[in-house]
Amino acid sequence: METVQAWASTRPRYLLAGSVGAVLLAIVLRAVAALDFYHWELGTGLLFVTLWCFPLRWWPWALVAAMLTHPHDGVVLALVEPLLVMGGVLLLQSWGVRPGVQVSLRRIGHVHLAALLAVVGMALAEVLLALRTPASGLEALLEIAGPAPFGNGSLASLLGNLWLRHLLSDFIGILMLMPLAYWATAPSPRHSPPSVAVMLRSAGVMGPVVGAYVWLGAVFPGSEFAELFRLLLVAAVVVFTLWQGWRGAVAAMCLISVAVALEEALGDPRMGPIVTQTYVGVVGALTLLFGASVDDFRRQAADLSRARQQEHRLLDEIQDAALRNLQLEESERQRLARELHDEFGQNLAALQTHLKLAAPHLNSAGRPGMADLLLELTRAMQRNISRVLSDLRPAGLEQLGLFGAVDRGSIRRLAQDAGLQMDVRLEGDARLLSQLDVTHATAIYRMAQEAVTNIVRHAQARRCQLTLRISRRRRALWVFLDIRDDGLGRLNRLLPGNGITGMRDRVLALNGALYLHQLSPGLRLHLMVRQEDGARGTGR
Repeated sequence: METVQAWASTRPRYLLAGSVGAVLLAIVLRAVAALDFYHWELGTGLLFVTLWCFPLRWWPWALVAAMLTHPHDGVVLALVEPLLVMGGVLLLQSWGVRPGVQVSLRRIGHVHLAALLAVVGMALAEVLLALRTPASGLEALLEIAGPAPFGNGSLASLLGNLWLRHLLSDFIGILMLMPLAYWATAPSPRHSPPSVAVMLRSAGVMGPVVGAYVWLGAVFPGSEFAELFRLLLVAAVVVFTLWQGWRGAVAAMCLISVAVALEEALGDPRMGPIVTQTYVGVVGALTLLFGASVDDFRRQAADLSRARQQEHRLLDEIQDAALRNLQLEESERQRLARELHDEFGQNLAALQTHLKLAAPHLNSAGRPGMADLLLELTRAMQRNISRVLSDLRPAGLEQLGLFGAVDRGSIRRLAQDAGLQMDVRLEGDARLLSQLDVTHATAIYRMAQEAVTNIVRHAQARRCQLTLRISRRRRALWVFLDIRDDGLGRLNRLLPGNGITGMRDRVLALNGALYLHQLSPGLRLHLMVRQEDGARGTGR
């Protein structure tokens, strides 16, 4: 198409290309007219597809070809019907349904609506032509409308029958060819098989089903069994569409139309013409809409799956970054603890030694008690530094292990100093504690320490129960820490601080979760962390 557009850039070439194209289109329209059964008008569908595929500047030549091959001699009808088809295509393009766009349920619905609006006007034009025919008596109109009209055979019922038959035949003609053109121009969906595979499966699966349907219609014309098989054919189309999506629906719809046409040509169909047209039109339209909805669902499912995968990757990256920050924080704490111990500890020890040596000189100089005062200040500094060192690097964790540090270390002393009765329990396999790495063990210890500190400072509790449970499931160690108190804490009064934010950050960094529950009285803090297999243990 782009090559022809480029070649026909000048007026003489445009006229030449347009004339040749109009002649070719007229020949094709005349040939297609020989295939028109009573329930479809492929010429209307071919004109609709041609206008949809070609730019607006080529439409006058298509109009000329349609007028030359129109079945009626009247110039007005030969001009009105192609113009109505053009209006439907213009409406479709105004909705953004153009060659090359992706198939969707909304766009297929627009195709149906544009085709329906066009053929409604075309069928009305056919009825007006019948009224203007000189031999417009009931017999002539009955011959045009066909057998089995709706109503009581009056003029109104015959006109309604004629209008409906022309509407359905033109609609089915568009429905036969427009989806094929859309299939050829639309990009192949990534979540569906190639088009060649869809066509082969259509021939291999739906071909025998349609062949059996035609054979039954020819051998048992008008039988109730053939009617049952017609319903089973619809079920087969639904299943095949669910399997192959919209392109499978297009192939199945075309095969159904061919099967119904062959049934009419070879046998004595049970259904009347209008009922047959309605069957083909309704089943074909619903099949295409169902196939488009299946493709939309698969596309949305694929997009959702990709979004979830990307979300999981981002969560893994965030968790890895949080874990690295946690490990970096612990490393920095240990470095600071070493520097405080090495520098301040040695200097304070030296200062105490010099103060003891200088005590006699201070006493003789008339400053008795000065050395004792200074020594007490250095001891207070040592106690403060020891507390800071304990916060930076819990020595009890290295000496006693995780459970021992919680049960007999600084956490126990903190509770005893505050008059808090603390009950510590260990559940599960205690041997698994030695398999916890330093990062997980330290984080669990600090969270227990922070929770007990909050109880001492804010809860005004008398009793506290701390349960540590460890188990192995699905190639990972699972550690649960459950802390309960009988204090005055309330969930609706908790502020973002109070250590909860820090504990939640630690838990998330360790791929875990933290929950708070209201008790009566008191609060329950329940947290869980997981350590994948392969991490180095603490050795305790």
